[in-house]
Formats: sequence, C-alpha cells, structure tokens
Amino acid sequence: MQQYLRGVLLTQLTKANVAAQYRVQGRHTMSEVKQERPASEDRTRRAATLTKARGGLVAAVLLASLLIGFTVDGPTLWGLAPIAIYAVLVLVGLDIMLASVAALVSGFLLLHIDPIDAAGMLGDALGTEIVEIGLIIMLGAGLGEVLTRTKGATHLVRMIVDRFGVDTAIRAQLSIMIASAVLVIALGTLIGAFAIAAPIVIPIAARLRFTKSGTALMMFIGGACGMFVAPFVGSMVAIREYSGISYPEYVLTAGGPLAIVCFAVGFAVIRYCQRRPVSDDDFYDDSDITDSTEELPKTARHSTIAFLLTFSVLVVYGVITRAGTSFAVVALIVMAVATGVAARMPVNDVLKAIYTGCGKLVDMFLLFWMLAALLAVVEELRPYDVLLERFGDDLKALGVFGFLVVVALIGWLGISGASAAQVIVIDRVFGPTAAALGVPVSAWAVVLLCSCQADTFGPFPGPNMISPMAFARSTALKRMIYCGWILLSASLVVYVVQLAVLS
Repeated sequence: MQQYLRGVLLTQLTKANVAAQYRVQGRHTMSEVKQERPASEDRTRRAATLTKARGGLVAAVLLASLLIGFTVDGPTLWGLAPIAIYAVLVLVGLDIMLASVAALVSGFLLLHIDPIDAAGMLGDALGTEIVEIGLIIMLGAGLGEVLTRTKGATHLVRMIVDRFGVDTAIRAQLSIMIASAVLVIALGTLIGAFAIAAPIVIPIAARLRFTKSGTALMMFIGGACGMFVAPFVGSMVAIREYSGISYPEYVLTAGGPLAIVCFAVGFAVIRYCQRRPVSDDDFYDDSDITDSTEELPKTARHSTIAFLLTFSVLVVYGVITRAGTSFAVVALIVMAVATGVAARMPVNDVLKAIYTGCGKLVDMFLLFWMLAALLAVVEELRPYDVLLERFGDDLKALGVFGFLVVVALIGWLGISGASAAQVIVIDRVFGPTAAALGVPVSAWAVVLLCSCQADTFGPFPGPNMISPMAFARSTALKRMIYCGWILLSASLVVYVVQLAVLS
C-alpha cells in the first residue's frame, strides 16, 4: 500500500511539473483541461455533502433533545446526552466550538428553560474555574508572544544548546530535546516551541548528519515531556484543579515519572532511528549547514534572565502557599510584564504583545465558556445521582484499580477535544463516582493525565505529531507513527504501574 501511494504521489507530481512547463509556454495539457475542473468540482461536492450531513446530524440531535425534554423530570441519565453529543460531533469533524454550542443548546432544550434563564446560566458560567482555565490558556499565549518579540525564547534555546554542547551526536541530541522541553514549559505550547526551535536546531542537525526524521522526533519527544510537567499549561492546571493535587505531588507521582520514562525511551528510539535513515532524502543538504547565530539584541539576554527568575520565584511561591488556579492568571501576567520590561519594551508595546497573543486563542476562551455553561446544564439534570444509584454496586465490583483503568481508556479513546476540556469532562462525568469509591487524589490525577495526554503519541497522528515534521522538513510519517506507538506503549505501562501503586 505504501509503495502504491508513493507511486501515485510521484505520478501526480510528474503531471504537475509537465503542466507547469506547458503553462510557461502558454499552453495547457489535455489531461489538465479534462481533469482539473472535474477534480475540483468533486472535492467541492464532497465537502458540501459532508457539511450537509453534519448539519443534518446537528438538527436531528437538537430535535430529539426538544422532544425528550418533555419527558425529563428530576434526575435522569438523559443529562449525559449533551456530553455524548459534544463527543460525537467532534469525532465526526465538526468544529469544536460549533460542537460545544450544539451540545449546550441540546442541554437547554432538555431542560426546557426560557431564554432569560439560559442567559443567566451563561452569565454565571463566566465566574467558574472552567472559564478561568480558558483565560489561563489565553494568557499563556500572551506570554509566548512577549518572549517571541523580545527574542528571549530564541536566546533561551541557544543558552541551553551552548550549556549542554553540540560537539558530539549524543550531547547535541540531548541539547535539542532539553531545549524543546524547556521552550514548551516557557511558552505553554508545542507548536509555538517547535517554530522557534527549528531555525536554531536544523543547522546543528545538518552539521552532525542528523536525519530529518530524527530531528523531528527530538523536538516532538522533548516537547511532549516538557508538557507533562509544565506548571502553567492549561491542561496541567486543570488536572491539578480537578484532582486536588499539589504541584510537587503531581510532578512526583504523575507527570514526572511519565516524562522521565518517555524521555529515556525516546532518546534510545531516536538513536536507533538515526542509524537507519528512511532514505537518502532524509538527510539535510550542505546548504543547511549555516551559521544560525542570528544577531540578537542585548536585551534578549535580559528578557531571558527576567523570565527565568520570575518563573522560578512564582513557582516556588505557588508551591509554598499552595496557590490555586487563580494564581496562574496573576503569574502569567507578571511573567509577561517582567519579561517585556527587562527587554526595554515600552509598557504599551508589552500590553499590545499580550493582546496579540491572547487574540490568537480567544476561541479557546469562548470554548471554555460554552463548556462551563454546558456542564452547569448537566448538573441541573443530575445524571450522576442516577449513575451512582443504578451502577454504583457494579462500579464498586470493579474495584478502584479496575474503575480507574476503565475511565482512563474512555478518556483516551472515547472523548476528543482540547486537552484541558477533556480533563473537565472526564472529571464531571466520573469524578462523583471516584469520590464515592474513595479514589486517592494522586491516582485520579494520573487518570486525568492519561485521559488528556495519552493520545499525544497515538494511535493516530495529530497536529502535535505532524507539526515537528513540518518544521524539520521531514516526510517520514510512517516512522513518526511507529515511534509514537513505542512511546505510547511505554506511557501506557507507566500509567498502569502508577495506578496499581497509587490506588
């Protein structure tokens, strides 16, 4: 199958090159005249059909919600319907915001509440911790924008690479992986970290004859490990908020062991892959062996130092005072301002950078607002009371360990969407049962971590897996998927061991 697809791709590229040559001469190939319009029309037709199908599905579930609402009275399992609708609509490819709105409207229809009460629920939702997590995600993007504009992020990568060295292949690989991890912790995003790291990493990789696929794996695995222990990333904040675990305990019992095992396994996997290039095209050209030391302003160093100092102080303060979710909001703002001011940016420019970064993720804030209102509707329908009454004995029969494994699998394979949203949905659906079974907070934190982060490594490739390939200019998707499966297997073993020990 792979050879067939490669042959088809080469054939299409050849046709495209021939067609381009004809157009230069003012002509068109017969195949282009015959095939270009029908192919475009087919794609448009398929897209329109798919859009209509999704629209029909939304209309059907809303009509069903309206009709079922006439029969709803008191606690009912139908209260889980909006969450199921949200999951299904995301799985069929509907925009996550539209899926959230549709699920929310479904909940309103089940409750049969009037527009004034619905508006009141939306207003109340703005004051919840769920919306606060959406705000944290936005402010994290604002901090990332400030670090990018001051060149502090670039200086941070160079500082790590210089510290660990690039004189040998092993030291260089370690430098690249650690730099990716630290950059993700600083920026709170994998894709943003890859975009900054790639221009610095690629010349090093080219000089040491690293493969493109290996370089992509270094950035991906290092960045993912950084994400598992990041203190101010939205999904990690959500895990600590809803499990009730402190940050040091979370690092020691949940995120830390996972990051260490994945880093070690990933390091060995990359060394193995590096000795077995996918093809001759898997190596960088001599033209990529350039001096990547772009002249940075002196203020970039000041920006980096200010960020690291402020970050360290705030993390220590948050740990000592056991600060809650709200502290992350203040911490991100303080770090952004300190980083910008240290780089001698005018305060107005610092604020504009924060606004620009936040603006890139305003849809995430709105998503969490809709999600908060949706879960408030679900609580009004009280399906959890029915679950405990009907299935409590069966769940207890599974035992704490069996229950946790089942919930983790449901979160990993059954609920899609933004990672922090996955944490919230899993906790709201299964949290009451976990509390009734007496699940320790550390074990519940591991379940939430597995629910939102297990799919980082598979089984299917996602944006976080594809983006480092794009930045590293690698096309070896098959190798990335296989290596992801190895990391997925290792991470699942870690989750199971953690749950067995903690439960």
